[in-house]
Amino acid sequence: MTLPLYPIAGDGHAALEALRSGEAQRAAREREAEALAGGAVAFVTQSLGPLFDSEAEAKKAYAGVLDDSRVCVLTCRIAEPPPRKHSPMQPVFTDGVRWPRTEKAPHAIWQLSVSYWKRLPPPRQASADAAPGQQARTLRKSRKAYDLTPEQILALTETPLQPARPQKALDFGLFDFIPPDNPGIVIADE
Repeated sequence: MTLPLYPIAGDGHAALEALRSGEAQRAAREREAEALAGGAVAFVTQSLGPLFDSEAEAKKAYAGVLDDSRVCVLTCRIAEPPPRKHSPMQPVFTDGVRWPRTEKAPHAIWQLSVSYWKRLPPPRQASADAAPGQQARTLRKSRKAYDLTPEQILALTETPLQPARPQKALDFGLFDFIPPDNPGIVIADE
């Protein structure tokens, strides 16, 4: 069995147009899709296009793109939930049927569902000179916080946190003690 080749596109409509024109870049795996897209991608399945009342109408509208069985699929769902006008049904248990038959079947609609590799925008990079040189937790309490540019705020989000003061030694319990000949262990003395 061969793996399906999913198109690489920015959104579902672009993926569908690329499939219709036959000019779609396609990849089976994420690593291949990232190489073709030149950046990060995410696998997306999106419902798009008009709603059809029957499967035959939908197949007629999407005759050219439904050949690829896993990339473009027709999905069926109930148009809207039925209104609750009556009390819950009671089981009948007659002739091997537990629940009574409904008066009418729910209205089903059909829509095209396209699976594709979506190009993700590149992550924003903060410039190295944008960092104001202080920690965000100390900077937010000063007047300098009002003068920060968007680039400096972005740089603050990417700077690692540093301790404000050295960490204190751990507090051992009331009944714990450290033997003088081996300070690397703690003994519980209860």
